[in-house]
Amino acid sequence: MNVGGKEYEILIRRRGETGYAAFCPELELIVNGTAHVQVEEKMRQLILEHVAKEQAAKGGAEVEKKEQS
Repeated sequence: MNVGGKEYEILIRRRGETGYAAFCPELELIVNGTAHVQVEEKMRQLILEHVAKEQAAKGGAEVEKKEQS
């Protein structure tokens, strides 16, 4: 998954008869669920939330630098 020019890998694994897990090595996040699509969508949402928080933090840092100048 490419977001904001950065690639995030999503690894999905079946766990037992009724479970799935998705892992994003770049963010060290794991989500569990009962369907392949469910864990993939959950992970995609977490990645998007992470990127949004990261961008917000950068925006705030840039504002602070400008105020200090």
